[in-house]
Amino acid sequence: MKIGEEKAQNKSIVAAIKYGMSKCSVSPEQLSLAMREHKVTLYRRFNHPEDFTLEELRAISAKIHIPLEKLIKGEVN
Repeated sequence: MKIGEEKAQNKSIVAAIKYGMSKCSVSPEQLSLAMREHKVTLYRRFNHPEDFTLEELRAISAKIHIPLEKLIKGEVN
């Protein structure tokens, strides 16, 4: 995978998370609690999505009701 493609995929993951947060009325505080991380860590992950762990993505997926596979692909529909 090329670097440009990787960055685009990372951006689509963050966009899917933010869409899910909006759709489910989940605040950053609620999402960071679900991840068992500090809110600062959540924002750091938004800026560097390649640092998300599988455990964090699973927690996010459950909280915003988007299947993990779709979240990782950046699919929200």
